[in-house]
Amino acid sequence: MKIMRKITSFLQNPVIYGILGFILVASPSLYFFFAGFPGTSVSQTWNQTESGMNKTIVTETVWIGAFNPYLLIFVIGAAVAAWGCYRSIPMALIGSLFVLAYSILAMFSIGMLLLPGAIILLTGAVFKTRKARIII
Repeated sequence: MKIMRKITSFLQNPVIYGILGFILVASPSLYFFFAGFPGTSVSQTWNQTESGMNKTIVTETVWIGAFNPYLLIFVIGAAVAAWGCYRSIPMALIGSLFVLAYSILAMFSIGMLLLPGAIILLTGAVFKTRKARIII
């Protein structure tokens, strides 16, 4: 029974969820902030030759979006939520709901990678709220 109580108290600790959620949100965001997203660039040129006009099409892979400040918004929101899971209920709720909303809005670019971290941050905020109400 004592071991089960320790496991339960560990799994209900909002700080654990704050740290894990921050890592899951900040890691892909910072990676794509510094590396960018792979994309395709297509360009064409026309050349005049003796036999007529020749069209040359060049397709290349480029890295677009590096140093996009939009990705830092996720990191800042996750940091607010993680700090809130440690200290403050309003910070935890605002930060986690902010990251959740923006990860849903960015679902077709990076939001799919950030959604599990946002849900974990929201879980930490819920446990922080629940733990504060039990203590009072």
